[in-house]
Amino acid sequence: MQKIDTICISHMHGDHVLGLPGLLGSMNLFGRERDLTLVGPASLEPYVRESLRLTHTFVRFTMQFIACDTSRPAKIQQWGDNCLESIPVKHRIEAFGFKLQNVPTKRNLKKESIPALNLQRSEILKLKNGKDVVRATGERLSAEKLCLPLPHSSTYVFSGDTAPCENIRVASQGANVLYHESTFLHELKSMARSTGHSTAQDAATLAAEAGVHTLVLGHLSSRYQDESRVEEEGRQFFANTHLATEGMRIRLLPKEMPRIDYLE
Repeated sequence: MQKIDTICISHMHGDHVLGLPGLLGSMNLFGRERDLTLVGPASLEPYVRESLRLTHTFVRFTMQFIACDTSRPAKIQQWGDNCLESIPVKHRIEAFGFKLQNVPTKRNLKKESIPALNLQRSEILKLKNGKDVVRATGERLSAEKLCLPLPHSSTYVFSGDTAPCENIRVASQGANVLYHESTFLHELKSMARSTGHSTAQDAATLAAEAGVHTLVLGHLSSRYQDESRVEEEGRQFFANTHLATEGMRIRLLPKEMPRIDYLE
């Protein structure tokens, strides 16, 4: 848990926030000192601070809160080639999804070019940034010829709790992985609408429209003892559909499509 730098909270319903103060307390007990960023609704900060105060839970690390924009998708953080955005969605209360995108900007040099041309560090850095190098002799070194193509970008979209939502559909265009809630089967569509949720068919239809590669369904109602029914409904409308399960690991690799495996 100490490797976590940012926690994103989709909305303030209890099943999504009640465990957070305990997690923060555990981080402190295990000696955390590094800053932690918490992203979510504006009410997240007073909830966390008051919960810690009332339970006499002290944390020695600094907590930085970022309130999501309720009117439009907005950038939350940018570090290196990675960008985190919040996405307003349609639920019974203020709620958000999130989009994490990696867009590589630096190329890798062809290894043989370094000794062959006796490249200096300054030249290597310039070429990796996609810029040609002109030496004092007039020799031009082409970044296009000496570097490998930029790695593919990768995008993960998390829907949060939501009814079918245009903001999520737009954010998911061409995404490697879309996690979408599918609380109900489509036979309970009316209940899904009244409670601000989606059906497996809703999620799969959206995934197909957005052209995502992999759809992961989660937030299933406890009424479904046989959860495979939800996966089956999704696959009728989007073939590459999987259920979110405990121990699932989704790997977004630069030159490969997503790979799903499971922890033992």
